[in-house]
Amino acid sequence: MPKGIPLTDEEQIRRRYEIFWASVKLFLKSGFQETSMREIAHAANIGKSTLYDYFQAKDEILVWGVEDEIMDLTVEAQKIVELSLPAIERLRKVMKTYLEFLAASKELYLKISFEVQRLDLESQKRIQVRRHTYQDLIRQLIDEGVKEGSFRKVDSLLVARLLLIAIMPTVFTSRPTGAP
Repeated sequence: MPKGIPLTDEEQIRRRYEIFWASVKLFLKSGFQETSMREIAHAANIGKSTLYDYFQAKDEILVWGVEDEIMDLTVEAQKIVELSLPAIERLRKVMKTYLEFLAASKELYLKISFEVQRLDLESQKRIQVRRHTYQDLIRQLIDEGVKEGSFRKVDSLLVARLLLIAIMPTVFTSRPTGAP
């Protein structure tokens, strides 16, 4: 990790966040491909060599940030899954949280999701592992709902995928007023 003044683990993680969000602003403004590591270092108020102590490439910054966002979403979903409520209610809460997450990060999610598809296979696999963990929580709730009798017997993996995919247009499609 960084040379020079030793940083605590918390300080290093905070610095990674600062770098990630500085880079996101540039990605949204100029585009991922058009943004250089030098520009990211400047926006994060660090030297280019310091930036390389944290991330070796733009792709690595993107992967780290996307993984972190998915992990945060998964942690919130796990809290809901553990509530003492019927599966259908917990599923509604998880889906509402997902919808709110997408709505709050609309511009970021839309732009970054295209860039993720351009990453190398290994990076895509890392992100996919995180996505599958989140998807499996939803699948678990569907399976519980089937056992409780709230849902008919279904392919829970397919339904989990459909739920996640079905929510996206609600955020990214708008009415003439601009409201979702």
